[in-house]
Parts: sequence; C-alpha cells; structure tokens
Amino acid sequence: MKKRDPEIGDLAVCTVRDVRDFGVVCSLDEFPGKEGFIHITEISSGWIKYIRDYVREGKRIVCKVLDANPSRGRFDLSLRRVNDHQRREKLKEWKNEQRAEKIIANLSNQFSGKIDKIAAAEEMEEKFGSLAYALDLAAVEPEQFSSDLKNKEWATVIIDYAKENLKPPIAEVRGIFKLKDNSGNGIEIIKKALHAGERDGIEITYLGAPQYRIVSHAEDAKIAEENMKKSGEDIIAYLKKHGGIGEGPVKE
Repeated sequence: MKKRDPEIGDLAVCTVRDVRDFGVVCSLDEFPGKEGFIHITEISSGWIKYIRDYVREGKRIVCKVLDANPSRGRFDLSLRRVNDHQRREKLKEWKNEQRAEKIIANLSNQFSGKIDKIAAAEEMEEKFGSLAYALDLAAVEPEQFSSDLKNKEWATVIIDYAKENLKPPIAEVRGIFKLKDNSGNGIEIIKKALHAGERDGIEITYLGAPQYRIVSHAEDAKIAEENMKKSGEDIIAYLKKHGGIGEGPVKE
C-alpha cells in the first residue's frame, strides 16, 4: 500500500514552490497536499551566497527526508544529501509510477464497469509494492500476476494490455569492486580508471574505501554480466598500469 506520508530517510520527488532567504518550500509530488522545507544549510555542502543559484521556483528536485511530523504537517528535507545516482534512480522510479497510473486510468475509462481504477491501484500497490512493477509482472509473468489478485476480470484486461504494449524489464546485474592506489595522486588515478570502464548500461558508485558498486543493465542477464566483466577488466587494467591494485567485480 502506498504510504500516506514520507518517512525519515526516504527520498522524495519535490517541486520548488517558494525560495526564501533562509530556505526553500517544496511540494511533495508523491504526496498530494503535503509540503516540505529545505533549510539553507541543506541546499549545498558549500557556502551559499545566492540560493537561487541552486534552486528556482518550479524546478523538480529529489530530497532526503530528515524529519517527519505528519500531525503538524512538517517535513524537513535535504537536497545536499542526495547524490547524482540516487537522484536519477528516484526520478526514473517516479516517472515509471506516473506512467503506470496513467495506464490504469486509461484502461478504467476504456473498459468502464470492468476496472475501478482506485480499487485496482490499491490492490496492486498492496500486493506488488508499486504499479510500475505490477505492470511489468503482468507482461512477463501473467499467471503469477493474476493468481495474486482477487478480481480476475480486470486482471485479464491489464494482462492483455501489458503483453501487447509493454516491453519486458531490462536485466540488471550488480557487482562489487575493491580498488586501491596508495600513490600521492591515488584519487585521480582511480577516477581515470573508472572512466576507462565507462560504457552504455554501466553505472558505478562509491560505497566507501576501497569498495565500489557496478551495476550493468542490458536486454538480458547474460549480456549484462558480460558487459560488467568487460568494464571491470578495463578498470583494473588501467589501475594496475598506473601502480594501483584491484579486485572484482564480484557479483552481489
């Protein structure tokens, strides 16, 4: 079931509504009618001279929830504690969910009397966690999708739509690197090594010395794994050539 309010530690998609001298008021786009506040110290880690150099009214951003007091309608947010990877992934997740909601609404209008969009959305969110995941499941595992739902009539309508219109989800493979360089220019060398491993469908994030996570996306798991392996070979080859050492990636 979809949350009624964001919780501490959540990432939230927000739209900037009011930029003030000491902070920013945002609407919480996933929670209609709810607002949050970003204190100026949570806009950026550096000193801020002009707050509008970082945010402007109407801009969509991703924030981390630092404090939540739903009874008072207060949600304290941070922009600076969200990295680029988290921002991209959260926006992608939010856009996928928005698209799924529109699909369910359109099917409800098209098959009036067969699909109650509110009841359908609530049941799918309760069973599968999100509408986007539910539609992906309907496309690739229709029997499982149908068996988990009570109303078989509208489950069949959704399955028929998903099988015809939705592509199967892209395969994802994850692994962990260990990368070290103890020279005086170690950080720069590791950055260049990671750059050497860049390719389509590959994302690399820092976990904490000496570990890095690599995520590979492709049309199937075998290709994703092969791409991850090649990227890893390029990274470690560059690192070793310049005096560093590396291990992995080991699949998670």
